[in-house]
Amino acid sequence: MPLSRDACFVSITPTYSAADVEQISSSVSQALHGVSSAVDVVGTVVDQVNGGGAGVSLLFHTSRDKSGASMAVPFFIGDEHGRQRLRETAVGRWHTPAMDHCRQASVLPLSATQAASSVRLPPELTDISDPLNVRLLLLASDRETRQTIDALAQHFPRASILGLVGAATPFFNARPYTLFGPTIRNSGCVGLAFSDSTMPSLTVAHPGMVAATPVLRIVRAKGNVVLDVEDARAAHTLIAAMRSSGSGDNRVYARISRTEEAAREPLTRPGPMSAVFRVTGGDPAKGGVAVDTLSDIPHDCFIQFLVPSSVPVATPELGLGGEPTVLFGVTASTIGDSAFSGLEQRGVHSAATEGGFVYAYPDIDTSGTDLFSRPTECAVPG
Repeated sequence: MPLSRDACFVSITPTYSAADVEQISSSVSQALHGVSSAVDVVGTVVDQVNGGGAGVSLLFHTSRDKSGASMAVPFFIGDEHGRQRLRETAVGRWHTPAMDHCRQASVLPLSATQAASSVRLPPELTDISDPLNVRLLLLASDRETRQTIDALAQHFPRASILGLVGAATPFFNARPYTLFGPTIRNSGCVGLAFSDSTMPSLTVAHPGMVAATPVLRIVRAKGNVVLDVEDARAAHTLIAAMRSSGSGDNRVYARISRTEEAAREPLTRPGPMSAVFRVTGGDPAKGGVAVDTLSDIPHDCFIQFLVPSSVPVATPELGLGGEPTVLFGVTASTIGDSAFSGLEQRGVHSAATEGGFVYAYPDIDTSGTDLFSRPTECAVPG
Protein backbone atom coordinates (compact mmCIF):
# COMPACT_ATOMS: atom_id res chain seq x y z
CA MET A 1 0.00 0.00 0.00
CA PRO A 2 1.43 3.45 -0.87
CA LEU A 3 2.51 5.42 2.17
CA SER A 4 0.43 8.44 1.15
CA ARG A 5 -2.99 6.76 1.41
CA ASP A 6 -5.57 8.02 3.91
CA ALA A 7 -8.78 6.28 5.01
CA CYS A 8 -12.46 7.14 5.19
CA PHE A 9 -15.44 5.28 6.68
CA VAL A 10 -18.72 6.21 4.99
CA SER A 11 -22.36 5.62 5.95
CA ILE A 12 -24.99 6.58 3.37
CA THR A 13 -28.77 6.26 3.34
CA PRO A 14 -30.64 4.88 0.29
CA THR A 15 -32.28 8.25 -0.36
CA TYR A 16 -30.03 8.88 -3.35
CA SER A 17 -30.21 7.05 -6.65
CA ALA A 18 -28.73 3.55 -6.71
CA ALA A 19 -26.14 4.77 -9.24
CA ASP A 20 -25.02 7.62 -6.97
CA VAL A 21 -24.78 5.32 -3.94
CA GLU A 22 -22.64 2.82 -5.83
CA GLN A 23 -20.31 5.66 -6.89
CA ILE A 24 -19.84 6.95 -3.31
CA SER A 25 -16.25 5.70 -3.00
CA SER A 26 -15.08 7.60 -6.08
CA SER A 27 -17.21 10.63 -5.10
CA VAL A 28 -15.57 10.77 -1.66
CA SER A 29 -12.09 10.38 -3.15
CA GLN A 30 -12.75 13.26 -5.55
CA ALA A 31 -14.20 15.46 -2.80
CA LEU A 32 -11.12 14.88 -0.61
CA HIS A 33 -8.63 15.33 -3.46
CA GLY A 34 -7.57 18.73 -2.13
CA VAL A 35 -6.51 17.31 1.26
CA SER A 36 -5.44 13.77 0.34
CA SER A 37 -3.70 12.29 -2.67
CA ALA A 38 -5.41 8.90 -2.22
CA VAL A 39 -8.15 7.60 0.09
CA ASP A 40 -9.22 4.06 0.97
CA VAL A 41 -13.00 4.22 1.38
CA VAL A 42 -14.98 1.55 3.25
CA GLY A 43 -18.52 1.62 4.59
CA THR A 44 -22.09 0.59 3.91
CA VAL A 45 -25.66 1.66 3.23
CA VAL A 46 -27.56 2.43 6.44
CA ASP A 47 -31.10 3.37 7.47
CA GLN A 48 -30.23 6.62 9.28
CA VAL A 49 -27.28 8.95 9.77
CA ASN A 50 -26.56 11.92 12.04
CA GLY A 51 -29.63 13.09 13.88
CA GLY A 52 -31.75 10.18 12.69
CA GLY A 53 -32.14 11.55 9.18
CA ALA A 54 -31.02 10.92 5.61
CA GLY A 55 -27.69 11.78 4.04
CA VAL A 56 -24.02 10.82 4.23
CA SER A 57 -21.75 10.59 7.27
CA LEU A 58 -17.97 10.45 6.85
CA LEU A 59 -15.10 9.62 9.19
CA PHE A 60 -11.82 10.78 7.64
CA HIS A 61 -8.52 9.48 9.07
CA THR A 62 -5.07 10.90 8.33
CA SER A 63 -2.86 9.72 11.22
CA ARG A 64 0.53 8.31 10.26
CA ASP A 65 3.47 6.67 11.99
CA LYS A 66 7.01 8.04 12.10
CA SER A 67 7.81 6.61 8.66
CA GLY A 68 4.77 8.29 7.15
CA ALA A 69 2.82 5.05 6.69
CA SER A 70 -0.92 5.15 7.14
CA MET A 71 -2.10 3.83 10.50
CA ALA A 72 -5.45 2.63 9.11
CA VAL A 73 -5.38 -0.60 7.10
CA PRO A 74 -8.47 -1.46 4.98
CA PHE A 75 -9.60 -5.09 4.82
CA PHE A 76 -12.32 -7.44 3.55
CA ILE A 77 -13.42 -10.80 4.99
CA GLY A 78 -15.99 -12.93 3.16
CA ASP A 79 -17.13 -16.49 2.54
CA GLU A 80 -13.98 -17.11 0.52
CA HIS A 81 -12.04 -16.76 3.77
CA GLY A 82 -13.82 -19.75 5.30
CA ARG A 83 -16.67 -17.84 6.92
CA GLN A 84 -19.72 -19.98 7.68
CA ARG A 85 -23.33 -18.77 7.92
CA LEU A 86 -24.68 -19.34 11.44
CA ARG A 87 -27.72 -17.07 11.63
CA GLU A 88 -30.34 -19.79 11.36
CA THR A 89 -33.84 -19.41 12.82
CA ALA A 90 -34.05 -21.39 16.03
CA VAL A 91 -35.61 -20.95 19.44
CA GLY A 92 -32.91 -22.87 21.25
CA ARG A 93 -29.49 -24.28 20.44
CA TRP A 94 -28.30 -26.63 23.14
CA HIS A 95 -26.33 -29.82 23.33
CA THR A 96 -27.18 -33.42 24.24
CA PRO A 97 -25.19 -36.01 26.24
CA ALA A 98 -24.23 -37.65 22.95
CA MET A 99 -22.80 -34.35 21.75
CA ASP A 100 -20.86 -34.02 25.01
CA HIS A 101 -19.25 -37.41 24.35
CA CYS A 102 -18.28 -36.36 20.82
CA ARG A 103 -16.94 -33.07 22.08
CA GLN A 104 -14.65 -34.86 24.55
CA ALA A 105 -13.30 -36.79 21.58
CA SER A 106 -12.66 -33.45 19.78
CA VAL A 107 -15.24 -34.25 17.10
CA LEU A 108 -17.41 -31.20 17.83
CA PRO A 109 -16.55 -27.57 18.61
CA LEU A 110 -16.34 -26.45 22.22
CA SER A 111 -19.56 -24.43 22.04
CA ALA A 112 -22.95 -25.91 21.24
CA THR A 113 -24.05 -22.57 19.81
CA GLN A 114 -21.42 -22.18 17.11
CA ALA A 115 -19.89 -24.12 14.28
CA ALA A 116 -16.15 -24.67 14.31
CA SER A 117 -14.58 -21.41 13.20
CA SER A 118 -12.47 -21.72 10.09
CA VAL A 119 -12.10 -18.04 9.21
CA ARG A 120 -8.74 -17.19 7.69
CA LEU A 121 -7.87 -13.53 8.04
CA PRO A 122 -6.72 -11.88 4.80
CA PRO A 123 -3.06 -10.94 4.21
CA GLU A 124 -3.69 -7.24 4.78
CA LEU A 125 -4.42 -8.12 8.43
CA THR A 126 -1.99 -11.00 8.99
CA ASP A 127 0.83 -8.91 7.49
CA ILE A 128 0.48 -6.30 10.27
CA SER A 129 3.81 -6.66 12.05
CA ASP A 130 2.49 -6.40 15.61
CA PRO A 131 -1.19 -7.24 16.18
CA LEU A 132 -0.93 -5.82 19.72
CA ASN A 133 -0.53 -2.34 18.24
CA VAL A 134 -3.97 -2.44 16.63
CA ARG A 135 -6.27 -0.50 18.95
CA LEU A 136 -9.51 -0.23 16.97
CA LEU A 137 -11.28 -2.30 14.32
CA LEU A 138 -14.06 -0.29 12.65
CA LEU A 139 -16.18 -2.38 10.31
CA ALA A 140 -19.39 -2.80 8.33
CA SER A 141 -20.88 -6.20 7.63
CA ASP A 142 -23.85 -8.29 6.62
CA ARG A 143 -25.71 -10.20 9.36
CA GLU A 144 -23.17 -13.04 9.46
CA THR A 145 -20.79 -11.29 11.84
CA ARG A 146 -20.24 -14.01 14.45
CA GLN A 147 -17.19 -15.85 13.18
CA THR A 148 -15.62 -12.75 11.68
CA ILE A 149 -15.57 -10.78 14.91
CA ASP A 150 -14.44 -13.84 16.88
CA ALA A 151 -11.45 -14.24 14.56
CA LEU A 152 -10.63 -10.52 14.78
CA ALA A 153 -10.80 -10.51 18.58
CA GLN A 154 -8.46 -13.49 18.82
CA HIS A 155 -5.89 -12.05 16.41
CA PHE A 156 -6.04 -8.48 17.79
CA PRO A 157 -6.54 -9.01 21.55
CA ARG A 158 -5.89 -5.39 22.54
CA ALA A 159 -8.26 -3.87 20.01
CA SER A 160 -11.72 -2.51 20.59
CA ILE A 161 -14.17 -3.67 17.92
CA LEU A 162 -17.04 -1.52 16.70
CA GLY A 163 -19.05 -2.49 13.66
CA LEU A 164 -22.36 -1.83 11.99
CA VAL A 165 -24.60 -4.39 10.29
CA GLY A 166 -25.51 -2.72 7.02
CA ALA A 167 -29.04 -2.12 5.81
CA ALA A 168 -30.42 -4.81 3.53
CA THR A 169 -30.64 -3.42 -0.01
CA PRO A 170 -32.24 -6.08 -2.29
CA PHE A 171 -35.10 -3.79 -3.31
CA PHE A 172 -32.83 -0.77 -3.69
CA ASN A 173 -30.09 -2.00 -6.02
CA ALA A 174 -30.68 -5.78 -6.22
CA ARG A 175 -27.77 -6.44 -3.83
CA PRO A 176 -28.42 -8.29 -0.53
CA TYR A 177 -26.10 -5.76 1.15
CA THR A 178 -24.01 -2.92 -0.23
CA LEU A 179 -20.55 -2.86 1.32
CA PHE A 180 -17.99 -0.36 0.01
CA GLY A 181 -14.32 -1.05 -0.52
CA PRO A 182 -12.00 -1.23 -3.52
CA THR A 183 -14.99 -3.03 -5.07
CA ILE A 184 -18.62 -3.16 -3.94
CA ARG A 185 -19.43 -6.36 -2.06
CA ASN A 186 -22.81 -8.05 -1.72
CA SER A 187 -21.84 -9.83 1.50
CA GLY A 188 -19.02 -10.20 3.98
CA CYS A 189 -17.27 -7.62 6.13
CA VAL A 190 -15.27 -4.51 5.21
CA GLY A 191 -13.33 -2.47 7.71
CA LEU A 192 -10.35 -0.47 8.89
CA ALA A 193 -7.71 -1.59 11.39
CA PHE A 194 -6.34 1.42 13.28
CA SER A 195 -2.90 1.33 14.90
CA ASP A 196 -3.02 4.73 16.59
CA SER A 197 -1.21 5.03 19.89
CA THR A 198 -4.26 6.25 21.79
CA MET A 199 -6.72 3.72 23.20
CA PRO A 200 -10.30 4.51 22.12
CA SER A 201 -13.08 4.67 24.68
CA LEU A 202 -15.98 2.27 24.05
CA THR A 203 -19.39 2.79 25.66
CA VAL A 204 -22.60 0.84 24.98
CA ALA A 205 -25.80 2.42 26.31
CA HIS A 206 -29.49 1.48 26.30
CA PRO A 207 -31.30 4.60 27.55
CA GLY A 208 -34.54 3.55 25.84
CA MET A 209 -34.99 0.48 28.06
CA VAL A 210 -36.61 0.11 31.49
CA ALA A 211 -36.56 -2.85 33.87
CA ALA A 212 -39.56 -5.21 33.85
CA THR A 213 -38.18 -7.51 36.56
CA PRO A 214 -35.66 -7.32 39.40
CA VAL A 215 -32.16 -8.66 38.85
CA LEU A 216 -32.39 -12.46 39.02
CA ARG A 217 -29.72 -15.14 39.30
CA ILE A 218 -29.67 -17.68 36.47
CA VAL A 219 -29.83 -21.13 38.04
CA ARG A 220 -29.93 -23.23 34.88
CA ALA A 221 -29.23 -22.49 31.22
CA LYS A 222 -28.37 -24.48 28.11
CA GLY A 223 -26.85 -22.84 25.06
CA ASN A 224 -28.75 -19.61 24.47
CA VAL A 225 -31.81 -20.72 26.51
CA VAL A 226 -32.37 -19.60 30.11
CA LEU A 227 -34.35 -22.30 31.93
CA ASP A 228 -34.52 -21.50 35.63
CA VAL A 229 -34.06 -18.29 37.62
CA GLU A 230 -34.20 -18.08 41.43
CA ASP A 231 -37.01 -20.46 42.44
CA ALA A 232 -38.94 -20.04 39.20
CA ARG A 233 -38.97 -20.92 35.54
CA ALA A 234 -37.65 -18.10 33.36
CA ALA A 235 -40.70 -18.03 31.05
CA HIS A 236 -43.13 -17.84 33.98
CA THR A 237 -41.21 -14.92 35.48
CA LEU A 238 -41.21 -13.10 32.16
CA ILE A 239 -44.92 -13.64 31.49
CA ALA A 240 -45.82 -12.33 34.95
CA ALA A 241 -43.64 -9.26 34.40
CA MET A 242 -45.25 -8.51 31.03
CA ARG A 243 -48.72 -8.74 32.52
CA SER A 244 -47.85 -6.40 35.37
CA SER A 245 -46.11 -3.84 33.15
CA GLY A 246 -49.25 -3.11 31.14
CA SER A 247 -47.19 -1.47 28.38
CA GLY A 248 -48.93 -3.30 25.55
CA ASP A 249 -45.55 -3.69 23.82
CA ASN A 250 -44.65 -7.29 23.06
CA ARG A 251 -40.96 -6.60 22.53
CA VAL A 252 -38.92 -7.99 25.40
CA TYR A 253 -35.18 -7.90 26.01
CA ALA A 254 -32.78 -9.50 28.48
CA ARG A 255 -29.81 -7.92 30.17
CA ILE A 256 -27.31 -10.61 31.14
CA SER A 257 -24.50 -9.74 33.54
CA ARG A 258 -21.48 -11.60 34.84
CA THR A 259 -21.88 -10.30 38.41
CA GLU A 260 -24.68 -8.85 40.49
CA GLU A 261 -22.75 -5.60 40.80
CA ALA A 262 -22.56 -5.31 37.00
CA ALA A 263 -26.28 -6.10 36.75
CA ARG A 264 -27.11 -3.07 38.89
CA GLU A 265 -25.14 -0.56 36.85
CA PRO A 266 -27.32 1.98 35.01
CA LEU A 267 -28.39 1.06 31.48
CA THR A 268 -26.85 4.29 30.24
CA ARG A 269 -23.38 3.07 31.31
CA PRO A 270 -23.59 -0.73 31.65
CA GLY A 271 -19.89 -1.59 31.37
CA PRO A 272 -18.15 -4.62 29.82
CA MET A 273 -19.65 -7.24 32.14
CA SER A 274 -23.23 -6.76 30.89
CA ALA A 275 -24.92 -7.14 27.51
CA VAL A 276 -28.52 -6.71 26.32
CA PHE A 277 -30.17 -9.08 23.82
CA ARG A 278 -33.58 -9.62 22.25
CA VAL A 279 -35.76 -12.36 23.70
CA THR A 280 -36.62 -14.42 20.62
CA GLY A 281 -38.91 -17.09 22.04
CA GLY A 282 -40.06 -19.09 25.01
CA ASP A 283 -41.98 -22.15 26.11
CA PRO A 284 -44.43 -21.56 28.98
CA ALA A 285 -44.87 -25.32 29.39
CA LYS A 286 -41.16 -26.09 29.76
CA GLY A 287 -40.26 -22.69 31.18
CA GLY A 288 -37.37 -21.76 28.90
CA VAL A 289 -36.64 -18.36 27.35
CA ALA A 290 -34.44 -18.10 24.25
CA VAL A 291 -32.08 -15.14 23.86
CA ASP A 292 -30.77 -13.84 20.53
CA THR A 293 -27.14 -14.86 20.85
CA LEU A 294 -24.94 -17.50 19.24
CA SER A 295 -22.89 -17.70 22.45
CA ASP A 296 -23.51 -19.87 25.50
CA ILE A 297 -25.17 -18.28 28.53
CA PRO A 298 -23.12 -19.29 31.60
CA HIS A 299 -24.59 -20.54 34.85
CA ASP A 300 -24.55 -18.39 37.99
CA CYS A 301 -24.71 -15.10 36.15
CA PHE A 302 -27.61 -12.63 36.36
CA ILE A 303 -30.52 -11.66 34.15
CA GLN A 304 -32.99 -8.79 34.13
CA PHE A 305 -35.84 -8.58 31.65
CA LEU A 306 -36.35 -5.20 29.99
CA VAL A 307 -39.07 -3.52 27.93
CA PRO A 308 -38.97 -0.35 25.81
CA SER A 309 -39.61 2.87 27.68
CA SER A 310 -42.94 4.54 26.93
CA VAL A 311 -41.23 7.93 27.27
CA PRO A 312 -39.25 9.27 24.29
CA VAL A 313 -35.55 9.34 25.06
CA ALA A 314 -32.69 11.34 23.65
CA THR A 315 -29.28 9.90 22.96
CA PRO A 316 -26.87 10.90 25.77
CA GLU A 317 -24.57 13.79 24.97
CA LEU A 318 -21.36 12.65 23.33
CA GLY A 319 -18.01 14.23 22.79
CA LEU A 320 -14.88 12.72 24.26
CA GLY A 321 -12.93 15.87 25.03
CA GLY A 322 -13.27 17.11 21.46
CA GLU A 323 -12.07 13.81 19.99
CA PRO A 324 -13.92 12.33 16.97
CA THR A 325 -16.76 10.08 18.10
CA VAL A 326 -18.36 7.13 16.31
CA LEU A 327 -21.92 6.22 17.25
CA PHE A 328 -23.69 3.12 15.91
CA GLY A 329 -27.28 2.33 16.81
CA VAL A 330 -30.41 0.33 16.02
CA THR A 331 -33.33 1.96 14.26
CA ALA A 332 -36.73 1.82 15.96
CA SER A 333 -39.19 4.61 15.26
CA THR A 334 -41.36 3.67 18.25
CA ILE A 335 -38.61 4.44 20.75
CA GLY A 336 -38.36 8.20 20.90
CA ASP A 337 -38.31 10.02 17.58
CA SER A 338 -35.46 7.88 16.32
CA ALA A 339 -32.41 5.99 17.46
CA PHE A 340 -30.56 9.33 17.58
CA SER A 341 -33.22 11.66 18.96
CA GLY A 342 -31.62 15.01 19.75
CA LEU A 343 -28.17 14.19 18.34
CA GLU A 344 -26.67 16.93 16.16
CA GLN A 345 -22.96 17.25 16.90
CA ARG A 346 -19.90 18.21 14.93
CA GLY A 347 -17.16 15.60 15.04
CA VAL A 348 -19.62 12.70 15.48
CA HIS A 349 -20.01 9.95 12.88
CA SER A 350 -23.33 8.26 13.61
CA ALA A 351 -25.39 5.70 11.75
CA ALA A 352 -28.11 3.19 12.54
CA THR A 353 -29.73 0.17 10.91
CA GLU A 354 -32.33 -2.42 11.84
CA GLY A 355 -29.56 -5.03 11.82
CA GLY A 356 -27.79 -3.39 14.75
CA PHE A 357 -24.12 -3.33 15.61
CA VAL A 358 -21.29 -5.44 17.03
CA TYR A 359 -18.71 -4.56 19.62
CA ALA A 360 -15.93 -5.93 21.79
CA TYR A 361 -13.96 -4.41 24.61
CA PRO A 362 -10.17 -4.83 24.50
CA ASP A 363 -8.37 -7.57 26.43
CA ILE A 364 -11.34 -9.95 26.75
CA ASP A 365 -10.46 -13.58 27.49
CA THR A 366 -11.27 -15.25 24.16
CA SER A 367 -10.38 -18.74 25.41
CA GLY A 368 -13.94 -19.41 26.61
CA THR A 369 -17.17 -19.98 24.69
CA ASP A 370 -19.69 -18.06 26.78
CA LEU A 371 -20.99 -14.63 25.82
CA PHE A 372 -18.56 -12.82 28.14
CA SER A 373 -15.59 -14.38 26.31
CA ARG A 374 -16.64 -13.21 22.86
CA PRO A 375 -17.56 -10.02 21.01
CA THR A 376 -21.23 -9.06 21.25
CA GLU A 377 -23.86 -8.79 18.52
CA CYS A 378 -26.54 -6.26 19.47
CA ALA A 379 -29.86 -5.66 17.69
CA VAL A 380 -31.58 -3.89 20.58
CA PRO A 381 -33.18 -0.54 19.72
CA GLY A 382 -32.98 2.20 22.34
